Amino acid sequence: MSTTIQVPYVSIVVPTRARRFYLSNCLESLLALDYPKDRYEIIVVEDGTDEGEEVTDAIRRRSLLPIQYTRIPHSGAATARNVGVQLSTGEIVAFIDDDGIAVPVWLRRLVDALLMEGVAGVGGRVSPEYPELELVAAMGLGGDLLWSGFNASPKKIQDVDHLPGGNMSFWRKALLEVHGLDTRYTRRGSWREDTDLCVRLRLKGYRLLYDGEAQIIHRAARWMNPSERLRPGLVWAMIRDDAYFRVKNYGWSGVWGTIRGVFASVKARIVQASANLFLIFVHLLAWIPGVTKGLRNKNDLFGTLEQK
Repeated sequence: MSTTIQVPYVSIVVPTRARRFYLSNCLESLLALDYPKDRYEIIVVEDGTDEGEEVTDAIRRRSLLPIQYTRIPHSGAATARNVGVQLSTGEIVAFIDDDGIAVPVWLRRLVDALLMEGVAGVGGRVSPEYPELELVAAMGLGGDLLWSGFNASPKKIQDVDHLPGGNMSFWRKALLEVHGLDTRYTRRGSWREDTDLCVRLRLKGYRLLYDGEAQIIHRAARWMNPSERLRPGLVWAMIRDDAYFRVKNYGWSGVWGTIRGVFASVKARIVQASANLFLIFVHLLAWIPGVTKGLRNKNDLFGTLEQK
């Protein structure tokens, strides 16, 4: 994209919560974008913690870019993103999670796609590893997500029904038209509020696009600790948010979709729990033959390759 052409001004909103290391890497990547430096700003919104203020200030002092920082009471991702929209001055608002690192072409690719006819939002890949060539990102009966994962890199920009929350962009006027994100999702789960926004924009007749080249390297910090998925409070919040999303947008069809989804999840958890109990015994016993064999061959200086 040539700097001689007046390209849209973009506000990049980075919601964050107690992740100073990830936030620092994210902001560094935004400084290195190949988009004209006088045509975008960065807005950091910290949700209930204050670890990001020092990081943001340090980067602001050595950057020519306008970088804002604001802190809000712990309210969830939807509220943090809405606050970012309120503070934004750009024609376009792009969202990236604090545990994401943007590739240099990220913003330019998003903006180029947003300039296509009838488009309100564009998202991109959130994982650089093992990209699939085909993407499925549609909505099924009762709010079911028909989704292959946002690590796909299809050959062409593709129309989709929903976008990845950690890598999405919209015309600001379209966000205001649907009153932004719904903040009635739980602050802990923050699950489905991004898909909810996409559904409402689609109902207004707007197109949503996915460009696999507009990628971020995503750390997925929230799930780095497997025990996160076992916390009752978090599971409760995510199931509650999923049910709210389905019924709000799909009515009675969403009720039945919720029931189907709950029973499917329970079945999966029973299977997983049974498998884990068995694996406990495997873990307790599997070391014994290894130790026995190691003792039997202790101090053996030779490998197993035979000479010819």
